[in-house]
Amino acid sequence: MKKLSHVLIIRITAMILMLAALMAACFGSSQSVQAFLLPIEFQGEFSLDGGETWDILSDGTDISAKNKSVILKGGFGIGLEKGTYFNFYLDHITMDIYINGEQVYWDCANQIGLTDTTCGRKWIHWQSPEISEDDIIELRLANFHSFGNKNAYNEFLRSIYGGSEDVFDRFMLKTGQLDRIIGMTMIVAAIMLLAGALFFGLLHIDGGATVGNLGALALFIGGYFILDTVDLPLWSWLFAFNTYALQICIMLAATCAAACIAEGINSKARKTARAAVFASGAVNAVLSLLSLFKVMVIYDTLPFWLAAHAVIYAVLFGCCIYECVRGKISSPVNIVSDFALIAAAFADMICFIAGSDNAGICSKIVFLILFLIHLVRMIKVIPMNYRAAREAEQLKSELAESRISIMLSQIQPHFLYNSLNTIYGLCEKNPTAAKKAVNDFADYLKGNMDSLTRKSPVPFETELKLLKAYLSLEQTRFTKKLRVEWDIQTDSFMIPSLTVQPLAENAVKHGICKSDKGGTVKISSRELDDCFEVEVSDDGAGFDVNETKNDGKSHLGIENVRSRLWKMCGAELEISSEIGKGTSAVIRLPKKTKNTEGKAL
Repeated sequence: MKKLSHVLIIRITAMILMLAALMAACFGSSQSVQAFLLPIEFQGEFSLDGGETWDILSDGTDISAKNKSVILKGGFGIGLEKGTYFNFYLDHITMDIYINGEQVYWDCANQIGLTDTTCGRKWIHWQSPEISEDDIIELRLANFHSFGNKNAYNEFLRSIYGGSEDVFDRFMLKTGQLDRIIGMTMIVAAIMLLAGALFFGLLHIDGGATVGNLGALALFIGGYFILDTVDLPLWSWLFAFNTYALQICIMLAATCAAACIAEGINSKARKTARAAVFASGAVNAVLSLLSLFKVMVIYDTLPFWLAAHAVIYAVLFGCCIYECVRGKISSPVNIVSDFALIAAAFADMICFIAGSDNAGICSKIVFLILFLIHLVRMIKVIPMNYRAAREAEQLKSELAESRISIMLSQIQPHFLYNSLNTIYGLCEKNPTAAKKAVNDFADYLKGNMDSLTRKSPVPFETELKLLKAYLSLEQTRFTKKLRVEWDIQTDSFMIPSLTVQPLAENAVKHGICKSDKGGTVKISSRELDDCFEVEVSDDGAGFDVNETKNDGKSHLGIENVRSRLWKMCGAELEISSEIGKGTSAVIRLPKKTKNTEGKAL
């Protein structure tokens, strides 16, 4: 199985690498970028109060987009021929261009205001008229959002390029190529993981929830990689859709990450962690509905989302700390992953609030590393879980066959005939005894039939009732030869059905009946420190244990009992015997777990 696991890892890794290489070749097949695409610097001054006061633009100038509008006045430092191409980046802001007071470009969003269709990031391609060095250019920027990208005006100033539209598009597509490859590879891997989780669920294999959580997280992080590229508006003109899709990917990725963290917590804090996951999903749903019903655009829900998830991730951080303190860490890799995800989330929240250009980069890097680590772990675990599931199914089948074999071995024709003949004989001689024998016979048959439907251990008192019915019938047949003693010190435990009766039957059939003087069958139970013991002993003929093991005969009944005891509850059966002195069969049931009534299994 270990070799199979390694082969599977190599194949899946090779497939993912080939897919990444294929996408890289597709994206890299465009023509090389022409060298005359130039970044352009706007020089001059700016005003935040509609032109009342002016400040000089410099390399260190920081213009916050929290200001609803800004006017940039100056030029590009050189004269420009008519038809010169300019490319401007607008991140949820609008732009109008004036030359010497005359408007030469206007943004339709300035006229219709902020709507669902104007909320987004876009690149503007503009062909300028002839501009001399003395002409005064005004770039009038506006932010319609109540909460927008604080760095949007600064991004605008740093993202002015000169060059034709075709040349610019090829350049920008090259810029976002790596993120797109990573994103698409992760989405493909996510689909494979989600399919694996479905497969696990259909086969009832453990670990399906973990695989599903990782697959869902990979899906939304992959979408985040693709939708967060700066070149997205060049090949997807659905500006508003891009904004909504990006925001939803961020929301759902955060919830899936929270679910992955909660899944790895095994202490009492798990309920709290799951409540945090539920709260994350509820916040996402409420904010999405507010956007759907046009109460606010989804971009403006970001501050509320950040505030809520700062609290949610703080709770998850506390749960992880509790997990470490309580010392119930099931896997060091899982807890390190949890802390890394939480730290990356907080770092990106701080960067976004501060208006940093690196907002989101921490989550991308951390998740990419963790995804690769956990993907390798999943590839190793999947074959093992599949094998375990197959073995469990085989075990179920064996247990079912075992129950049938046990039942058939117990209800033997000669026992039925002998019991019925005994009852028939008692009907005239001793009707009261016959009546009792009929009740015992009914209890015996009912108990054996019920055993077919038993898929789990039963209370010992239930097994004891069946055993008493059987021995009572045998005592009716062998009135003078068979004696029964009971030493039941405890019955507060569980035991697989029909595991004690075969031992009692062997004691009667092979011990007492083969002894000329008859004998006693003793049934006893007791509780020890680490287990419960059930003993069936007799003082009959006895046998040589070593000779019996090598006699070449099938001992189906005892082997079935031994197998079912071990497979169902890890119990052991020990048989000892001495010729002429009798036989003892001891069942030892370990104290592992407890049932719902507090009885040990």
